[in-house]
Amino acid sequence: MTKLKENILNRLLSGETISGEQMAMKYKVSRAAVCKCVKDLRLDGYDISAKSGRGYSLCLGDMLSAEKIQMLAGGEWKAEVHETLTSTNDAAKKHAASGGNFVAVLAETQSAGRGRLGRGFFCKKGSGLYISALIRPKLDMTDCGKITAYAAVVAAKAVEKLCGKSVDIKWVNDLYMNSKKICGILTEGGMGFEGGSLDYAVIGIGINVTDPCFPDDVREVATDVQTESGVKIGRCELAAEILKGLAETETQIKNGGFIADYRSRLFMLGREVVVNGSYTAKAVALDDDCSLILEREGKRIKFSAGEVTLKLK
Repeated sequence: MTKLKENILNRLLSGETISGEQMAMKYKVSRAAVCKCVKDLRLDGYDISAKSGRGYSLCLGDMLSAEKIQMLAGGEWKAEVHETLTSTNDAAKKHAASGGNFVAVLAETQSAGRGRLGRGFFCKKGSGLYISALIRPKLDMTDCGKITAYAAVVAAKAVEKLCGKSVDIKWVNDLYMNSKKICGILTEGGMGFEGGSLDYAVIGIGINVTDPCFPDDVREVATDVQTESGVKIGRCELAAEILKGLAETETQIKNGGFIADYRSRLFMLGREVVVNGSYTAKAVALDDDCSLILEREGKRIKFSAGEVTLKLK
């Protein structure tokens, strides 16, 4: 993207209405150069209107825009948006292999998206936020289990900030509203073998923003932010809030500042759960390493990996 085109887009993304004459004067170019850049931006998919006597303005609607996400997120983040990918996590891992950092990969839809334990998930174009963030926090491998828990807090707070409705967490990686799932998180990483520390982490987050017309069997357990809150939140704004939070991963995990928030959102504590589909136990506490403490037959068990679901009565 040429510098002039980038400058014009950033002005429009900020919500300004600005005339071609004003932009030509500011950037010391001809009106024809401004018109060409606006034409190119329209060909790129930006809905730019021109009103007589006022100038150009941008109507984004809920279009995913890498430039807008970067502007709102700030810091070192670089974002890329795709119409479709097999998996945003896989695309982010390619950036990791080439030395990337603070890269966010987004897609309108995924053909082979996956959740924890290899599960697939329902994904409809334009209805959700599907984002994978590549970061390189300096963490020991013993702390890596906390990354997903921290990401869950970040995503929960981002949704709450934009829609005003509280969000709960199901250990370890799912967000819920009104007892139905709105979000899943999958964290993958690479290890630095020489130092025994984390090389990179890719945090994949899928949030149902508007109703994706779930199949009947999925609708029984899943929902979306707009249905539950009555608020249609912007996907670019949501992505930016999440990225701002994820930029603090290393600090938050080292000082443990997020754990109290994570613990307070767990709606399973004090309730009977089914563990890995095979036995029941009571979820009684969360350890400081984000493991779940279960009680079974009078004994307490530290549960670090696997699947727990509420026991239906």
